[in-house]
Amino acid sequence: MRIIFFAFTFFLFCSGVIRAEECDKERVCAMTKKMSPFSILDKCPSAGPLIVQCKQGGNKTFEKLPEPKFVDNGDGTITDTVNKLLWAKSGVKEKRVNFKDAKKHAASATIGEISGWRLPTLPELATLLGNQRVLNASGKKAWVKSEFDDGRGQHYWTTTKCTEVSYIEDRYQKKICQEGESAVWLIHFNVGAIFWQFLNKPLFHIWLVKSL
Repeated sequence: MRIIFFAFTFFLFCSGVIRAEECDKERVCAMTKKMSPFSILDKCPSAGPLIVQCKQGGNKTFEKLPEPKFVDNGDGTITDTVNKLLWAKSGVKEKRVNFKDAKKHAASATIGEISGWRLPTLPELATLLGNQRVLNASGKKAWVKSEFDDGRGQHYWTTTKCTEVSYIEDRYQKKICQEGESAVWLIHFNVGAIFWQFLNKPLFHIWLVKSL
C-alpha cells in the first residue's frame, strides 16, 4: 500500500498537478492571467467553476461620454471640444497589429509636430461611432462620424479590458467577455459593432487620441 501511495504522489509531482487545497480562487485567478483554461485544468482538474468566476469580472458595462462636438483643425487632427480630446482625423489603416504593438506605435507617433498620442478607451472611441452608415471625409460610407476619414470602416483597438467592462449592448446584441486581463474591446466601423478580442491577435488597427 505504501508503495502505491508513494508512486501516486510521485506521479502527481511529475505531471505538474497541484494539490486540491492549493487550487484556491486567488491562485486560479492569478493563473487565468497567464494560462489558458485548458492549461489550468491540467494542473487543477476541479478548477472549472473558479475559472468562470475569475473571468466574469462582475457585471459591468461602460458609461457613454457626453455627446461630442467635433472641430476639424485642418492639420490632420480633430478636436472634441466637449470631452477635451484631440483625435487623428484618420485611423492607421495600413497595418494590422496586436495590442502591445498598437500601444507602442501610438506612444511614438507624431502628426505634424504633435506627439503624446495614445490608444483610446472604449467610451472615447465610441464617440466616433455613428447611428447609421454615412459618407465620411474619405467620400465613402461607414459607421464613423462624418468629420472623420475611415474609408469603408476598419476595426480598432481600445485599452478597455474585460476586467473593466464585462458586457456591452450594441445595435446587434448583448456581448459578454469573460476573458479578464487577456482581452480588450474594439469597435468595427464597417458594420457599426463593438466586440472583444484577445490582446495577442495581430489583426486590428490603431486610432490615435490624446487628452487636452
